[in-house]
Amino acid sequence: MSSEQFEAAVRKMSGISSAHFLKLVEDRGTIGFWSSDIATGQGSATLGLLRLLGLENGAQFRIADFSRFIHPDDRGYGEDIWTTIRQGIPVNRNFRIIRSDRTVRWVEFKSEVVLDAQQKPFKAIGLIIDVTDQQEGRQALEDALDRYRALVGSLATMEWRSSADGHPIFSHGWTALTGQVEMDAANNGWLQTIHPDDRELVSRKWQESVSTLAPYALNHRILLINGHYEWFHARAVPIIKRGGRSHEWLGIIMRQADLKREAPMAPPSMNMLTPIQVRAARAMLQWTLDELSQVSGVSVSSIRRIEGEGERATRPASLHAIRTAFEEYGIQFAVNSAGAVTVTFLGQK
Repeated sequence: MSSEQFEAAVRKMSGISSAHFLKLVEDRGTIGFWSSDIATGQGSATLGLLRLLGLENGAQFRIADFSRFIHPDDRGYGEDIWTTIRQGIPVNRNFRIIRSDRTVRWVEFKSEVVLDAQQKPFKAIGLIIDVTDQQEGRQALEDALDRYRALVGSLATMEWRSSADGHPIFSHGWTALTGQVEMDAANNGWLQTIHPDDRELVSRKWQESVSTLAPYALNHRILLINGHYEWFHARAVPIIKRGGRSHEWLGIIMRQADLKREAPMAPPSMNMLTPIQVRAARAMLQWTLDELSQVSGVSVSSIRRIEGEGERATRPASLHAIRTAFEEYGIQFAVNSAGAVTVTFLGQK
């Protein structure tokens, strides 16, 4: 439909001219229209376009000279606009302009070419839209994402996501870490990389978090691509929709070795036991591994790992059970003036 046909249709429908619609569109001051004769370069601009460019009403406008408004750093996006239009090619580009009052704005430049009866370009029409607010919003979002990626990258071994129902969304970082490909990790296959002694706890804690929307945080061992297990700290939070339901989960995993290297030295925890403390307490009571296992309810294999690796080797509940068993039979754990945990036998209760 030509512009004349459109205007006639508007008059027929409403009895008003297209100028009323044009004014309605341009009153926000963020859009303007132009037309140009391709042969001569002469053209016209609407009041909205002159206002957008900071020109006075009635000022002469030639789209062939538009490049003078383009910011010097963006000239590469606009110097060939008129040449491109004359070849009959539509243009759609974003760049900065410098208005006549020397203020800088981002604009979207769009044009179409109208052909004559011989199918040759004879007229160009277009519009220019001020998109400064949208551009600034995108830039702010990109800056925030860059800061987020830099922060996560400095802390985490990898970032991971999960659907609202708890199924992890595959990450190539997982393959690099564990060797598992997407097919292997699907349908809870990722749990096969978790140490057998930690697997049930990881599964249970994760399902509890998914069902209650409570943040997930747990230390456990992962089988790496080199065939060795290593301790990691896993943490995830739900991304909540406005209705209060989870949209997805966002998580990270961090090597515990990295955390310990970077973290300041903390005083010994009275809830944890070191290998030497366990061995010392057992020696004071003259207990065998089997005897400590019977009193505490912790398996002999777990006690062996604790005496070899400390709290990294098992879950806190097992350490607490061992400590309670020792204390019931007269072992006292205390922190001395130097901040070290001491082991003393006070006699059987």
